[in-house]
Amino acid sequence: MSRLAVVIACLAFSAAAAAQAGRGSLAGSVIIAWSGERPRDAPIQIRHRETGAVLRTASGPDGRYQFAEIPVGVYEVTVAMPCCGFDPYRRDVTIHAGQATAFDISLMENVGGKTLGDDPGRSADALRARTVVPNLPVPMINGVRDLSGVWLIYRDRYPEEPAALPWAAATAKERIANNRKDAPHTRCLPGDFPVPGASTPFITKFVQTPALLMMLFEDVPGFRQVFLDGRSHPPDVNPTWLGHSVGRWEADTLIIDTIGFNDRSWIGVYPHTDQLRTTERYRRPEYGRLEIQVVYDDPGTFTRPWTHNLIWHLAPQEELYEFICENNRTDLLIGK
Repeated sequence: MSRLAVVIACLAFSAAAAAQAGRGSLAGSVIIAWSGERPRDAPIQIRHRETGAVLRTASGPDGRYQFAEIPVGVYEVTVAMPCCGFDPYRRDVTIHAGQATAFDISLMENVGGKTLGDDPGRSADALRARTVVPNLPVPMINGVRDLSGVWLIYRDRYPEEPAALPWAAATAKERIANNRKDAPHTRCLPGDFPVPGASTPFITKFVQTPALLMMLFEDVPGFRQVFLDGRSHPPDVNPTWLGHSVGRWEADTLIIDTIGFNDRSWIGVYPHTDQLRTTERYRRPEYGRLEIQVVYDDPGTFTRPWTHNLIWHLAPQEELYEFICENNRTDLLIGK
């Protein structure tokens, strides 16, 4: 056999071996359908339908993503972003052995009832498209990182299902079925997450001092206080929508502990009890980027803590608008 024939045979054997190994790849772009934008940091999760294995990544500066050398099979592709609907993007894609599968993710417009007075120029994507972030070092205040600024929010970077108790799972299923017609925001009450910024509203302003972090947002009640002066929670916390928050720094991470929630807010579509405790971790690794982890711990609702991961982008040219909740109408939401 000639040397060329040997090389060809080896290549054929390698290709066959790769196919038999049962692996392929998945790649494509994330595209905002109505604007053509290809967003950076869009959170992509794939879950193997048969094994339940989960892989996660985020789109690059050009909107592209890739999963290399993944087992064959059918995967559920999930993307959750505030621009694009209350439910995360969910589609199935099949990975074949030895093949590179191209799969573009087209995100559709949010459906919010078209509230009167909505300004399309204030959409999350319109703001993000016109944002210019200078190349500067992360600012410091009293030896710690200053989180101050106006931030644009992505939802959960790595969406995953919570381990809900049966009553909570049933409640969530019912809320999905009736299009969330009883959600707090439909009655001008604080939004659908007890931690402001974990989902909506999509724009939040931080004002940080050595003793206090103020979070301001375009939604009721409009502000949240995080005490940084070393105090503890009061022994008898009066339950409120946003709870009582204290923070401390560990190296470059701000850790916020919150208790004292009432049981009226929603975590997405899931209920919670007044046993809820949240732990938030904030890191600002670069001037225009904030990385956040929120852990919801409620033994009355979940069998284990539920973790959300988010990325926020700085919007130096933006400022908060006055927000008056007067046009919310539940009759625009049609139950099933």
